[in-house]
Amino acid sequence: MRAVTFSRYGGPEILQLGERPIPTPGRGEVLLRVHAAAVNPVDWKLASGAFRLVLPQRFPVVPGMDVAGTVEAVGKGVTTLRPGDRVHGRLDGPGACAEFALAKVDVLAPIPAGMTMAEAAALPLAGMTALQALRDACRVPLANASQRVLVVGASGGVGHLGVQVAKAAGATVVGVCSGRNVSFVERLGADAVIDYTGPAPYEGQRPFDVVLDCVSDNPGAYLPLLTPRGHYAAVLPGPRVIARALLNPLGGRRAHPILLRRSGVDLRLLDGLWEQGRLRVAIDAAYPLEGLAEAWRRSITGRAVGKIVIEVAPA
Repeated sequence: MRAVTFSRYGGPEILQLGERPIPTPGRGEVLLRVHAAAVNPVDWKLASGAFRLVLPQRFPVVPGMDVAGTVEAVGKGVTTLRPGDRVHGRLDGPGACAEFALAKVDVLAPIPAGMTMAEAAALPLAGMTALQALRDACRVPLANASQRVLVVGASGGVGHLGVQVAKAAGATVVGVCSGRNVSFVERLGADAVIDYTGPAPYEGQRPFDVVLDCVSDNPGAYLPLLTPRGHYAAVLPGPRVIARALLNPLGGRRAHPILLRRSGVDLRLLDGLWEQGRLRVAIDAAYPLEGLAEAWRRSITGRAVGKIVIEVAPA
């Protein structure tokens, strides 16, 4: 099978397109014929070696963890899926940027009718990260929410879905982005949009119950914007939010580093919002498998509006 791999740490230049053996599904696994994969910052950060002390890579690595495709074969014990089923999900580890990939059944969900493979691949990591940050860490109920939610990086992959998940829950949502993306965030349903490049962008804003930070690890900048019992969640957690979370007071403002939990159940919930017309997945750009290095370069700029996808094979 065709696959992109890397065999050392580095930037996009380390990626190589070549041939790899088609894997065999084990117990509880399926073999997917990959139609699309998504690019996420964690992909090129892992490849850079930034996390090598805690998440060392075993070379050669096939990058990519968000996948959409059709079931090619099933392993022992798999009874809920069969060849030909259209599914998407977040893999347990890298492997999506290839013509075939292995996935455990419990991380997969059926692709809704009408959803493209590109949309299906783009949704898992970003959508579940936004959902789990808001619902689980920041305690935003999924119905009749009364919170004021600030989404920083509202035009990006996690951010644009976070705006919509919060709105679907009933929250009042204020998005933060650059001026060129204000109209995009407004179309997502945000009640107001702040251009962060303007002078004193948060001046005059009422306190927020939740700050969903999709671009930084900077609780010190956003905790003052919260209500006395508000929540700050960083989807790109680093030392500052982890240190602050260790000092969270019982009854005061709290900081949360967000670490994704793969869940077919949560993915089905997001698919339901999509089917209801309450969630859409914006695609910034699509690249062929051999264009993965260029897709990474686009992701590294931090200027993508929505998600970047890799189209591996026609659906």
